[in-house]
Amino acid sequence: MSDNVLFASINLPIGDWLKQKMTTDIMAIDVDRWWWDNYRGTHMLPLMTRGGIAGKHGASNKRNEPFHWVQYTPISVRAWFDNVVFPWMGMRTRISALLMAAGTSNKEHIDCDLIKMGTRQHKFRCVIHGKTNTLYFKTQGGDVYVPDIATPFIMDGSWPHGMYNATGDNKLTLAVGSPWEGNSSYNNIDIMMDKQDHIMPNNYKQYFQQ
Repeated sequence: MSDNVLFASINLPIGDWLKQKMTTDIMAIDVDRWWWDNYRGTHMLPLMTRGGIAGKHGASNKRNEPFHWVQYTPISVRAWFDNVVFPWMGMRTRISALLMAAGTSNKEHIDCDLIKMGTRQHKFRCVIHGKTNTLYFKTQGGDVYVPDIATPFIMDGSWPHGMYNATGDNKLTLAVGSPWEGNSSYNNIDIMMDKQDHIMPNNYKQYFQQ
């Protein structure tokens, strides 16, 4: 069942050439367009927002405008989401690029509000430069790292997680966020980590944004 997904690969087409193209295009965007998310400990670049607004303000979902691409978003990114991802998801939603420098840590956190714990909180991610297996979930048995895969993936954002980029290069991830919170069923996924096989730590509330 999809509600048991902790981590699942998604069989959507994205080859190495397209990942390299999107990485080059995104990294060519002016650095002033990025903002620092202190809660997660990562640099973020809004790519699709409500009203197509850029910057940290654009990342907010507190407006009612429909979702539009931010003006600087590369064609390579737009085409892949418009033609591949959105038809699979069934909607448009907020998209950001996340950049983690080599040897840095993503702060351990939870990607939903406390009131939404126990509901479906799936997040779509695609690492276009770097390794997926720097991501881990907090469990009562210790940190559990995800497998290294080349495809996009779903993760449970309501489970405390973090990331340590132990590689010698930047990690660049395309992240899909709210209001998409997942589907009751999916096509073309492979559940690689099941929530029933792990126990969330008792102190999980400390990982929410204060």
